[in-house]
This record gives sequence, C-alpha cells and structure tokens, in this order.
Amino acid sequence: MIGWGDILTRKYAAKIATLVLAVWLHASNSMLTATTMPSAVNDIGGLNLLHWTFSLYLVGSIVAGASVGLLVVKSNIRTMMIRFALTYAFGCVVVALAPTMPVVLGGRVLQGLGGGGLMGLVYIAQSRFFPSQFVPKIVACISVTWMIAAFCGPMIGGAFATWGVWRMAYWVFGAQALLLIVAINLLLPKEANNLALKSERIPIVRLLILALAIVLMSLAGADFDRVTSPLLILLGVMALALFVLRDRAAFSSRILPRDVTNLNHPIGNGVLTIFLLCLCIMSFLIYGPTIMIKLHGVTPFTAGLIVMGETLAWSCSALIFSSTAENKEPMLIRVGSSLVVIGLIAIALTLSGQSLWMIVIATMIGGSGFGMMWGFIIKRIIVNASTDEKARTSSLLPMTLQLGFALGAAIAGIIANSLGLSQAMNDDDIRHVAFWLFAGFVPLALLGNFFAWRFVR
Repeated sequence: MIGWGDILTRKYAAKIATLVLAVWLHASNSMLTATTMPSAVNDIGGLNLLHWTFSLYLVGSIVAGASVGLLVVKSNIRTMMIRFALTYAFGCVVVALAPTMPVVLGGRVLQGLGGGGLMGLVYIAQSRFFPSQFVPKIVACISVTWMIAAFCGPMIGGAFATWGVWRMAYWVFGAQALLLIVAINLLLPKEANNLALKSERIPIVRLLILALAIVLMSLAGADFDRVTSPLLILLGVMALALFVLRDRAAFSSRILPRDVTNLNHPIGNGVLTIFLLCLCIMSFLIYGPTIMIKLHGVTPFTAGLIVMGETLAWSCSALIFSSTAENKEPMLIRVGSSLVVIGLIAIALTLSGQSLWMIVIATMIGGSGFGMMWGFIIKRIIVNASTDEKARTSSLLPMTLQLGFALGAAIAGIIANSLGLSQAMNDDDIRHVAFWLFAGFVPLALLGNFFAWRFVR
C-alpha cells in the first residue's frame, strides 16, 4: 500500500507542486468571471454578452484538452506546458487591457485554451512522471486544489471588484502563469521529442466540429425556448457524435483513443461513466443556491457554503480512500457510483423539504461517492490504454468531464425554464421545479452507474 510519505519526497514533491499550480490557474480562473464581470460590464458595457464569458472559456478549454494528447506526442510535456501557460498569460493580459466586451471574450477564449491545455497536460503528466499506483493520490491532490480554487476564484475576483480594480485580478493571474513557466523549466524533467509524429497535422475541421457542439449546447441553456432549445441540444449531441465518428475513421492525427467507443473495453465504459455522472451534478451547482435562498431563506453566502460542502466531501473522500489496496478498487467504484445516484435522489427529495441539514447530507453523499471512485476510475482507464495511446487517453479525461458539465448545464436549463422557474413563482411551484431538476437526471445517473459496474466487471 502506497502512503503519503512515499509520494511527498524530494523526487516527486516538486513535480506535484508544479502540477497543482497548473490546476489552480485553470480551476480558479474558470470561476473568476462570476465576480469580476459585473464590474467589467459597468465599466465597458456588454451585458448582453455576459454569459459568453464563461461559455467561450469552456469552448477554448475543451478544444485545447482535445488536442493536447496529439500535441504532446509531437513535442513533449515541458514544451507544451510552457506554450499553454504563455497562451493563458496572454489571455489574461488581453482581458486586463480590454476596452470592450468583445475583446474580453477574445481574451477568455485564449485563457480557456491555455487553462484547458494545462489541465490536459496535468492528466498526461500524472501517468508519465509517476508510477500508476500513485495516480489516486495525485488525483486527490488535484481534487483538493480544485476545491480550494473553486472557493477562492470568485472570492479573489470579488475582492478586486470591490476595490474597484477588477482588471488587476487578471494581471495577478497572468503573473502566476509566468511563475508556472519558471517552475516548469526548473522542476519538470526533460523528454525527447517524438520525431516520428512531427509530420502529423492538427485536425482543424474536427476541432471546429467539437467547438460547434459546445457552442450549440451553451446556446440551448443560455436563452430558453420550448422549440429551439431542445433542437440545439439535439444538434449539439449530433455534432459531438460526428466529431467522435470522424476522429475514429481518421488514418492519422487522431485525437481520441481507439477504444473510446468500444463498450467491450474498459476505456469505453470508463469514459461513459465519467460523462454521464458529471452530467448529472450540474443542476445543484447552477440552481441549488437560488432554490435554497428562495425556499429556506438562507443568505447567498450560506448557500455557497452548502454548495462547497459537496466539493469538500468529494475532496475529503478522495484523500481518505487514496491509499486503498488495489484489490478493493472495484468495490469502491461500485459503491461510489451508487452513492452518486443515491445522493441525486436524496437532493430531489430534500431540497423542496424543510430541513436544511438534510440537504447538506444529501449533497455530501453524492460528493463522497465521486471522491471515493474518481481516482481509481482515472487510474484504471490509463492503465488499460496501450503505450502509444496513453497520452490521448489521459487528455481525454478532463475533456470528458467538461463536456459532461456543459451538456448537464444545458439540460438543467431546459428543465428549469420549461417548468417556468422564476422569481415570481410561489413556494409550491418552486418545490415542484426543484424536485424535477434532480429527479429528471436519475435515469442518466442510473445509466452511468450501469457503465461503472461494467467498467470493473
């Protein structure tokens, strides 16, 4: 059994710190706009474009994550991390200097490309720089960093906005990206370039199809219409399927591993598990605070703490179970995926009730389930990839997670808006919406649970 003393050594600690900094930059900046953009709108206008500050960051992040597996086999991890960190830093500078909202959106795309590329490289680096038995602990470190960043990102942005210097937030994160470049140069090992793959081209058309899929999903959730929103979801899923099919048929420059669509292979089942279960948790992140404020009279701060409780449970569970013996991993994946379903049902039943503590417990059940299984799913997916597919497989994991988040957010928006969720609704109507916002995802969560059990069968 591997303990923390085995991994937090001179040989590994510096590498872990570098990867943690890369995760911090991506995770905290993805949420930074929540508290800086209202001040930016007051300064430069563009309220009608506000929702795109997050959506375009997500587009850039997923596209970069999709391509990083190919880019890293053409070059090496250190070189690509430096390039993505520079892209991220440049995006921060663009936002910090932006005179109008369209320029801000351009900067957000660059930030997304840089942050998504860094996140994809972190997943590749964890399988390349560390023994496979260390992966659950590396994932636990990533989970804790993500939790801290998710909490601190809006808080940092809010502080700068309160002081009337919202642009300074982006200067600060740009400076941190430069610090990351120094750390990469000093602390990560050098690797030889793969000259055999230098001639492979970046599949621009496929990446554009992927970007189109994300944009369509984002549009579906941003401005609800009973006809166009479901149609946009359908078109987005079709574009995503087209991307997968075209990539699978490609003779060269493949982005995805060969077995991503093979349901008789662990990779296919593992990827579907991640996608479906991540899709099912977005309702609470988006609508949970609003519903709790309306039905239970809590402050926005308290509602935010309850949402953070889910992430805290995820991180603590990941830390607690990261030292589990290998023969216990299948059991943890089965139990964890089952807890995600139980947690979702519990939120559907408790969010519309009277007890705030029951809501807290329900959210922590699902979060604990994720933390319990997450590192072991990632480890087993990577272990089951062939040597020449490990980079593609590793970079696929954060992309799958974010695609699940994007589609889940869009579907949650359709459910909420189709049921007429608004500030003018009475409490009984909001309870009805609250139930179906979570009960509506239970079939998808059960399907994800099915693939999780197949994954370890």
